[in-house]
Amino acid sequence: MRKKRLVKKNSIPFLLLAVVHVLLFFIFAKRSRQKNIWILLLSNIGMAYLFEYPVLNLFKGYAYKPYILKKRAHDQILGAVFSQALYVPITATLLTLYHKNRYWKLGSTLIYYGIERCFLHLKIYKAHWWKPYYTVFFMNIYFYISDWFYKALNAKKEWALVIAQYLSTEVIGVTLLYISAVNRKVRFGRGIHHSWREHFIIAPLYSLIRSLFLVKSSSKPGLQPKLTMFTGSIWMDILLERTGLLKLRLNKLWNITFHFVMILISRYLYLKIHRNK
Repeated sequence: MRKKRLVKKNSIPFLLLAVVHVLLFFIFAKRSRQKNIWILLLSNIGMAYLFEYPVLNLFKGYAYKPYILKKRAHDQILGAVFSQALYVPITATLLTLYHKNRYWKLGSTLIYYGIERCFLHLKIYKAHWWKPYYTVFFMNIYFYISDWFYKALNAKKEWALVIAQYLSTEVIGVTLLYISAVNRKVRFGRGIHHSWREHFIIAPLYSLIRSLFLVKSSSKPGLQPKLTMFTGSIWMDILLERTGLLKLRLNKLWNITFHFVMILISRYLYLKIHRNK
């Protein structure tokens, strides 16, 4: 009984912040007449994911404890998803859309600094070598990068369009991989008893590399590039399985569906992002 109360207690701040941020995004994004809102949000999430990978996955700078999922590794990554896919990117996107000045950016950063200190006090978040004042420094930079990138995106700069498509593809791909891992359909790592930490080091790299090929193939019209990408993805998974780095549970239907869906999504993102170029 005590454990159930602890789970509920830890979950509430994460879920409450998630609901607040999602509601704010839909309310203010709907009012905004800016274009490319969703592409900016996905790009901001992608940049946050890239930042989170070395800090959390590789070097364990901090640990989240939402206590929503049973497995500690899955639960910790879920906390990171809340932070890097909802809280911070939504704030960055709204600040950019409404052209907020440095005082708004600094104020938002200080709010997150306060939230981080509060989470530390509640013991639902633990900092190892990471310091809260690092958050203030890097988050301010992140907000300005969002502004700069959005200007380039609206100006149809080729490099910005390509990066936006890559980051958007990566976000969707790595999120689907995470959901598949939680549902025990896929797992990366050598050996039978490898750790989930090993999976969350390899899986993002797998997604980053695959997204490069998806972006490249999506720019080519016709069926042939898609078939080549699909076949190449299946063979890459077969090779990873034979080397022991990838384990696919149940049957191969997930594998086929996953690659097919990602090819369609990447092509859709290409057409949407490059329209009226």
